[in-house]
Amino acid sequence: MAGKKSFQPEQALEKVMGLFWQQGYEGSSIEDLVQCTGLGRGSLYDTFGDKHALYLAALKRYMTTYQGPILALQDQSGSLYEILERFFQVSIDLLLSDPARRGCFLVNASLEMAPQDPEISMLTQFALQEMKEGFYRLLIKAQVAGELPWTCDPHQLAHFLLGTLVSIRVMARAQQSRRILEDMAKTAISVFR
Repeated sequence: MAGKKSFQPEQALEKVMGLFWQQGYEGSSIEDLVQCTGLGRGSLYDTFGDKHALYLAALKRYMTTYQGPILALQDQSGSLYEILERFFQVSIDLLLSDPARRGCFLVNASLEMAPQDPEISMLTQFALQEMKEGFYRLLIKAQVAGELPWTCDPHQLAHFLLGTLVSIRVMARAQQSRRILEDMAKTAISVFR
């Protein structure tokens, strides 16, 4: 059968995502991509396009795979404080379970590529906006339930929670201890006690 791929593009993309997540765009050469996937340049280019297109595909895969928990925040049961406590604990556990301590690919892309790449900037801004919206919807739900006063600005608090989450992800990549990450989360959620 002419033209049939002898590899699984999704598996190759998973490997590429791991490489870019670990080394960044600039730190990953085409040769690194060839080595990590075991594919030839031609197969990579024919399937995904150039290095930039491959990076975008990897970033989109990351977002699809790892953004779910924040988007599902409003569907969680419990008090606002309990939901945030669980969310941040799970986030920290996930970050620290990675032996390479890569942090968050989305945050890494926001810092490395977004300032000079409009396409990646648009993608990362969209993802950060979705994260903020996840917090916002949770806060509105808490206001409706009477847990959060109507005098509180849910937009302002959503920005604060997003900033805390991004900071924790950066600090995890910077090899900070569990205690530091948990202290950051505890301090942030103490606002909702």
